[in-house]
Amino acid sequence: MNAHTSDEHWRQLTLGLFRRPVMSFESFYAGPNLEATRACAQWAAGIGPGCLLLWGGGESGKSHLLQAAVGAVVTPDVPTMYLPLREAVRYGPMVLEDLDGLAALCLDDLECVAADPAWAQALFDLYNRLQLNGRRLLMSATAAPHELPIALPDLRSRLAASLIYHLEALGDEDKNRALTNAAARRGMVMSEGVAQFLLRRLPRDWAGLQTALEELDRTAHSAGRVLTVPFVRTTLRLGD
Repeated sequence: MNAHTSDEHWRQLTLGLFRRPVMSFESFYAGPNLEATRACAQWAAGIGPGCLLLWGGGESGKSHLLQAAVGAVVTPDVPTMYLPLREAVRYGPMVLEDLDGLAALCLDDLECVAADPAWAQALFDLYNRLQLNGRRLLMSATAAPHELPIALPDLRSRLAASLIYHLEALGDEDKNRALTNAAARRGMVMSEGVAQFLLRRLPRDWAGLQTALEELDRTAHSAGRVLTVPFVRTTLRLGD
C-alpha cells in the first residue's frame, strides 16, 4: 500500500468510525440555551461566523446540539462529520488529518485532547486549514478557552476568537417540560405527574431519561399511548 493509498484508507476509516445518526434541533429542548441553539441553527445554514464554540457541564446538551447542527447542514456531495474526541483520542492526532475537505465539522470534547502537545498542534493546524478553505467548524468543551488546559497558546487564541456560548444544564422544571415534549413527539401522552415521577425515580441525566422514553415507547405500542405512573413503574421496573 503506497502512501497515498494509506492516507485515503485512513480518511475513509475515520469517516466510517465517527459518522453516525445525529440528533435533531426538533428533539432538543433549549430552555435557557435558546440563543446558543439559534446560533447553531444559523451555523448549519451557513449564516454568520464559521467557527462556534459551546462550553458547559456534562448535562448541558453540547453533544446533542453538535449532532443536530451537523445533521442540518445541506452540502450535496461534500461530507460533514461529528467527531467525538473522547472516543477519537485512542487513535491519536492522526485522526484529524485531511478533515479540512469536509464542508462542516463538529469537534466534541476538546478538553479530552487539548492538553496534549501533539493533539494541540494537530487541532491548531486543522483549524487553520478549515479557515483557509472557508469550511465551518463547531466545537464543544467543558470550560471556556481561558479555563481549559491547552498545550499550545496559539490554539487557545484561535479558540478564544470563536463565537462562544455557555450552555446551562436544564433545571427540574425545564426537564419536566422536555420530558413531556419528548413523549409527545413519540405520540405518547405524559402528564406532569408522570414526568415528576420519572425525575424522582431515575438518574436525572438526559441520556438516561431518553433511554427510559425509548423503552416506554416500545412497550406503549401494545399497552396504549397514555402513560400512567403504574405503567411506567412496571415497564421500567422501578419497584414500589
